Amino acid sequence: MIISLRNFTPAIILIMFLFAACDNKDEEPVFVPPDRELSSDKESELQAKEEFLRLKEEELMKREKMLDTLSAADTTQTQDTVVKKPTLTRKQRENIKKEKELNQRISNPTSAINDYLEYIKRGVSKDGNFEKNMKNASKLWQKRSVDIFKKNYKDTKKFQVISDPKVVKQSGNTATVKVKVKQTDIENSAEKEIEMEVLYNLVADKNGNWKIKSNKVIMK
Repeated sequence: MIISLRNFTPAIILIMFLFAACDNKDEEPVFVPPDRELSSDKESELQAKEEFLRLKEEELMKREKMLDTLSAADTTQTQDTVVKKPTLTRKQRENIKKEKELNQRISNPTSAINDYLEYIKRGVSKDGNFEKNMKNASKLWQKRSVDIFKKNYKDTKKFQVISDPKVVKQSGNTATVKVKVKQTDIENSAEKEIEMEVLYNLVADKNGNWKIKSNKVIMK
């Protein structure tokens, strides 16, 4: 028995059509356009970046505010320190002034000569304490006994400084000071005036205190 394919052709076409319809029906529910997925991911990424930047900006603002606060506090503290500087009493100011004057005197060799001449002038004056002032004068020399001063000025009635002491040479801890003086002595019950220029050679110790080492008298 011979079966002709011509009789089965319509049936075969119908079956193939039904299978194709079923395949298309299954694919439709799971299909997602690719462009929509890409757009959604980009939007989420941008939102995340914006949120990160916003939080970062807030953090920076907080830090700047904190730094400004600390800076203002330091400035206020500095101003308070200056304003609230302790007020010195009159006695404290006088002590500071004396200390400054003392430092200036120690650093200047003429100060030692001024002090020395002042002791001589007070010692020979009518109301002066001769013994005490001659002793103080001897302390301004490196090696000079008080007895020498007592002997040299026992007959002196008046002692004057004609010109202020002046430094003529100074190098390191040595210096030479020049001064003019006038001395009135009593000789044979008569007054005798002597005007002279004296060069004093001085040496400073490690503390800056000047002492007279020697002198040279030039009579006028």
